[in-house]
Amino acid sequence: MATSDNVVRAGLTPKLRDVPTLCSMLTYKQGFPEILRGVPLNQHTERYSPPFDEFEVDCCILLQGAKTVFPAIPGPSLFVVVSGEGTMQTDSSSYKEEVSEGDVLFVSADTQICITSTSGLELYRAGVNSRLL
Repeated sequence: MATSDNVVRAGLTPKLRDVPTLCSMLTYKQGFPEILRGVPLNQHTERYSPPFDEFEVDCCILLQGAKTVFPAIPGPSLFVVVSGEGTMQTDSSSYKEEVSEGDVLFVSADTQICITSTSGLELYRAGVNSRLL
C-alpha cells in the first residue's frame, strides 16, 4: 500500500466510522484487475513496477547452486525469503549471512548484494522505485 495520511474507517473499530464519506468514495464498476507483468532484469530476476512511485518489487528465483547479484540502489530495500536456503553477502564484506524461508533482511542504500542458493531459493526485494532515482 502506498503512503497515505487519509484513513476512512468502515467498521470493526471503536473509532469514528465515516460511512457517508466511504460510500461517496466507492465505485461499483465491474472489471478485471490490471495484472502487472514483470520485466526481466537477468535470467533469475523480474522487476514489477506498480503505477505509482513509492516502491517496486524484484522477484528472484535461484535453482540450487545458482548465483546472482542485486546491484546497489540509492535507497534502502527489504529482502523477504519465501522459500529455500542460501547465503547473502555485501560487496564490501567477506561475511556471508545464511538465509532461509521466512527471513526478512534490511539492506541500506548503496549496497550491492550477492546471493547464492544452496537449496533452491525464492526471494523478493522491495525498494525505492527506479523511476525516482
